[in-house]
Amino acid sequence: MSSLPPPLSLTAFLQAAPGALEQLRAHLEVLGSRDQLIARFFIDCAEEVPFLSAGEIADRLQVSGAAITRFSQRVGFEGYPHLQRVIRQDMRATLGIKQPGRRDAVVARFWASESANLEHLQAIPEQTLLTFARALVQARQVWLIGARSSHGLALTAEYLLSSFRPRVQAYSTEHLSNRPEQLLEMNAGDAVLVFTVRRYSRATTQVAAALQRRGVQVLLLTDGGAAPLGKIADHSIRVSTQGSEALASLAPLLSLVSLIASLAARELGGEHLEEAEKLKAAFAVYEY
Repeated sequence: MSSLPPPLSLTAFLQAAPGALEQLRAHLEVLGSRDQLIARFFIDCAEEVPFLSAGEIADRLQVSGAAITRFSQRVGFEGYPHLQRVIRQDMRATLGIKQPGRRDAVVARFWASESANLEHLQAIPEQTLLTFARALVQARQVWLIGARSSHGLALTAEYLLSSFRPRVQAYSTEHLSNRPEQLLEMNAGDAVLVFTVRRYSRATTQVAAALQRRGVQVLLLTDGGAAPLGKIADHSIRVSTQGSEALASLAPLLSLVSLIASLAARELGGEHLEEAEKLKAAFAVYEY
């Protein structure tokens, strides 16, 4: 086997190489069969790597933890934590907000992308959607959480669901991570609907994991990446949020929330909605 370069510091590596995955691909030809197996895992499952320990990867590949460490060193890193940090850095650079492209055909590309995302939703099994709706109907209390743009999704879901059932509350996960004592209000018998899209919020991961440990049923709505909460959620739905320009599309998640709320409404009947409409009329909330 050809000799490989000595380990690089994190800073030196980022300056010298275009990315960790390119570094691994460049070494495939000179690696032995076991190291090729490990390299292909890192290349094919790069989005999972920031959330996996060396031991978890070793278990998946049926190799030793030491093999992961030696592999990392052989391909030019100080060890697995170094390789993991660089891949995480690459993910941030790749999945962050990008500069808008040229003006030509922006509108056409946008609608083509939106159409493809929405078409993808039709492949979600009806039983999966009903599972989400029934969990939200049967829960003693429903919590809706997300960070940043995902918090907006949680607020929309709160508005829709609160028309049909009581005890629905949306929270920003940044707020909850700063005031974790509020998690004591959430217990077994409750359900939490979690929204998270790349780049995944650390606060959302921490809060949802803490709720799962408290016995709260975790329902996850996320994008097509490897969300860290996918391993602990009781039920999850992944959708395509491919954007045509600088931002990912949230339209598929909004459509999905509307559909799940509609299914929940059918399960609940209209008693709560009828009472809510009477109150809105009494308070003259709307013009008509």
